[in-house]
Amino acid sequence: MQSPKRLLTDKLLVLLILLYSSIAGIWSYKVPAVKVDPLVNGFRVSIPDEHGIKSVAFNVNRNRNFTGFEEGEFSAQVRESQDALWKYDFKRVHLRAHDTLYIWTSVQHGNAIFRDQGQPLQVCQLNGVNLPTDCLKNPNLKAESATEKRNLINRESPSTSCTKSETVMSSPPTNPLCKGQLIFEENFDQLNESRWLHDVRAPLDSTDAEFVLYDGKARVLDGQLLIEPKLWSSYRPDLHITNAQLDLSDRCTGTHNRQKECVLLTSGPHIMPPVVVPRLSTKESFAFKYGRIDIRAKLPKGDWLVPLLLLEPLMEAYGQSGYESGQLRVAMSRGNQQLRLPHGKLIDGRTIFGGAVLSTEASQREDFMVQQRRSVHFGDDFHLYSLTWSSQSLRFSIDGQEYGELLTGFAESNLNPSWRRGSPMAPFDRMFYITFGLSVGGFGDFVDKLRTSTFEKPWINKHPQAKLHFWQSQDQWLPTWKQPKLLVDYVKVYAI
Repeated sequence: MQSPKRLLTDKLLVLLILLYSSIAGIWSYKVPAVKVDPLVNGFRVSIPDEHGIKSVAFNVNRNRNFTGFEEGEFSAQVRESQDALWKYDFKRVHLRAHDTLYIWTSVQHGNAIFRDQGQPLQVCQLNGVNLPTDCLKNPNLKAESATEKRNLINRESPSTSCTKSETVMSSPPTNPLCKGQLIFEENFDQLNESRWLHDVRAPLDSTDAEFVLYDGKARVLDGQLLIEPKLWSSYRPDLHITNAQLDLSDRCTGTHNRQKECVLLTSGPHIMPPVVVPRLSTKESFAFKYGRIDIRAKLPKGDWLVPLLLLEPLMEAYGQSGYESGQLRVAMSRGNQQLRLPHGKLIDGRTIFGGAVLSTEASQREDFMVQQRRSVHFGDDFHLYSLTWSSQSLRFSIDGQEYGELLTGFAESNLNPSWRRGSPMAPFDRMFYITFGLSVGGFGDFVDKLRTSTFEKPWINKHPQAKLHFWQSQDQWLPTWKQPKLLVDYVKVYAI
């Protein structure tokens, strides 16, 4: 017979497992494909019930694709599941054999909203006994192409009236901002150094430090910004990585701890940063609160590379350590060709993330992020990455297609009590500026025991020799750097 103490321990273990499963499920959630079942007089849409779902919305168009996540010809909000399904019956709808259904789904899972637009469904290819009779007469009947069937969208002529915007700029304009107004544009015809400030500093030796030194100038070539990493041996061939001293004080831009950010000294297992990359921002020229930022970029490909397409706080009103005042990632994708978490989930360059960074811990890096996985690496081509940041939410999209939303309520995480004295959007209720850069390795974006296709992550986070172990394994990761550059075509910010 088990002792009461043993029984209590077993119960606590079960509770911890359930809690972990619940948390992990929220931030790895993917909207399932919608199932459509024809009815006698209409059709049913459904997705399976999963733990954490709070509500589901379905939007359906017949024979007309969506231009965005707008309301459909048929729309429904479902608040409760039935028979292990989130479902809705659209009644008194006559489906025809030649109809094509376009559907997008919005799911509130935990405190985040995930959106997904599925593949078009041809009515005659659905399953069930209630298909239109013409489908049975001609099983090979195909719907007309979406291009031929797409209705023309009537667009009103531009209005000369101004709808007041909630956007605020660091340099307030003379006239009130209007919704949709372009307030910042950079096409990189040249590098305007009065607009873009380059960082010269080492990341602080914290639980989040990456294995880089921020120095050097980004280049502009053919109307694109190029941010390219280089090895320490190319940056300072006169200084050996394991035995050197570097004082950046005369050029250093560090502000938190200049002794650590501006003066580098090797000793024992501590080496110089293995990689040097440019990092630049609009900190001294442009910042804004609330708006839509569009960044057209081609992300890097290579092991342990992470592009930095950021919004960072102009004034660290909620604290200066870690991410107490927040950081917004317009888009983030790890450059590895293949990268798996210990339990098997893929988080390599085919998965894009967008969201808020509120903790230095790698295990919490994606707690406030939405994601989308595709069949190709995001470094294969240019994409338009967008963030619409309002006083109510953060919405993320790729090439005009929204894939996720984060609502207010970051203070409920209890990561920083100071957020409770701000607005519901705190800490994202202050001015932020634009930052472009590139991160390599480090403790924040890569949890331990990750695996590529051929080897395990070569360093352990927070280990005194982590940077050294990373450098010593360059024969594994350096050959994968076939396209290590971050390319930015343009960046634009609009008032909302």
